[in-house]
Amino acid sequence: MVADKAHGNGAGGSLPHADGRHFETLDAYLAHLEELGTIGIAWYERRPDGRYQLITRRPPGQAPEIFTRQELLERFGFAE
Repeated sequence: MVADKAHGNGAGGSLPHADGRHFETLDAYLAHLEELGTIGIAWYERRPDGRYQLITRRPPGQAPEIFTRQELLERFGFAE
């Protein structure tokens, strides 16, 4: 479950799967999640169209979850 308005940049809150680490940018946080993907943690893959797909287990036939960069910035509390 994603924490509501968690903040990078030290503005308070905590990011899911950050284990207390601080991330200055959304890109740094997404790279961290991608590393955790090797152990089964959901992560976001950038698609050729610039949007991001949540990479996680999902039931057969369920459509992938796709997010814009702005949606991820808002979801995780980062400024551009």
